[in-house]
Amino acid sequence: MAGMRVLDLTSNVAGPLACQVLVDLGAEVVKIEPPTGEAGRNIRSTIPGQEDLRPYFLPHHRGKKSVVLDLRDDDDVARLLALADTADVFVQGFRPGVLDRLGLGAEVLRRRNPQLVHASLSAFSGDGDQHLRPGIDALIQAESGLLTGLTRADGAPLLPAPTVVDACTGHVLAQAVLAALLARERHGEGDAVEVALYDVAVSMQAPHITRQLHTAPEHAHLTETGRASMAVAPSGPFRAANGWLMLFAYVPKHWNLLADALGRPDLREDPRFGDQLERSRHPVELAATLEETLAARTVAEWVELLTAAGVMASPVRTWGSVIRSATFAQAELAVTVGEGERTELAVRTPARFRGFAPAGLTPTPRLGEHTDEVLGAVRS
Repeated sequence: MAGMRVLDLTSNVAGPLACQVLVDLGAEVVKIEPPTGEAGRNIRSTIPGQEDLRPYFLPHHRGKKSVVLDLRDDDDVARLLALADTADVFVQGFRPGVLDRLGLGAEVLRRRNPQLVHASLSAFSGDGDQHLRPGIDALIQAESGLLTGLTRADGAPLLPAPTVVDACTGHVLAQAVLAALLARERHGEGDAVEVALYDVAVSMQAPHITRQLHTAPEHAHLTETGRASMAVAPSGPFRAANGWLMLFAYVPKHWNLLADALGRPDLREDPRFGDQLERSRHPVELAATLEETLAARTVAEWVELLTAAGVMASPVRTWGSVIRSATFAQAELAVTVGEGERTELAVRTPARFRGFAPAGLTPTPRLGEHTDEVLGAVRS
């Protein structure tokens, strides 16, 4: 994407991540921020000694340029219009209708610059009132059913800590932009693309939603238990001598490997566990039987033994444990950018290319650091 300019008018995680992917592919990404900075820039760590660390901003802004524009000011709106005339991609995450009221809507921008790819990120899609609702990752998880089966003992829902919908949406948005750029190369004109957090969240659950669409109303309650209502046992967390490991052996081949690795070939003859469907009809008995054997060794011992046998197994790690693990180190996911006082550690985007290295190797920009440089070039 070298030689292409992207304007990033998004905040928090999904939009900035999408544009970070484009940075790493070689694009010049200009971050347009209000005078107070985008929302993610203002979310700081509360850990003592890390008060200046911005964990939502840092991973998704390597190599970008920061330009401050106040879109409540007519002159700055005019500057943004002029800047959009020079851009290949315009990515925005405002509530539906906001930029239209400012004279910065997709039709206006693409009329001025027919080559422009205009990408919109929203919480919800469609033409009805739902499209106008605000939303963030946690709200979308609740609305989309992602919390199904995730409850505390008192019935309160459990909220997964990472912003999983945001992360998936960021990559979908980057994919949509790249597809639109390919179409432009072939057909000579830009396009307008839209991606909604809710749509991505539902698509992440396609097997479960599909099953629900095919379930008669009188049986609907049977599907509200997540993985437990499908023939995928054993699958999930199991207790070993010193903690929990994740174990997946529901495929017949893996089940046979597991029985041998546990030293329990008799499990194959037990009628309750004889095939994939029967194992899933007896999940409580199966878990108790497995954990009786797993109690003889530690998590680390079992993971090593089972992995060597070809069975999928893993410890259940915390974030602190992740960054000290061999898996993380060998994947080389931590990237150092900048130097001196502006040296930063971040997590790289996951795609790898043999022909080139990710381009975003300069540190995250200071607020407005490139305003004069970028706008000066437009004015000249």
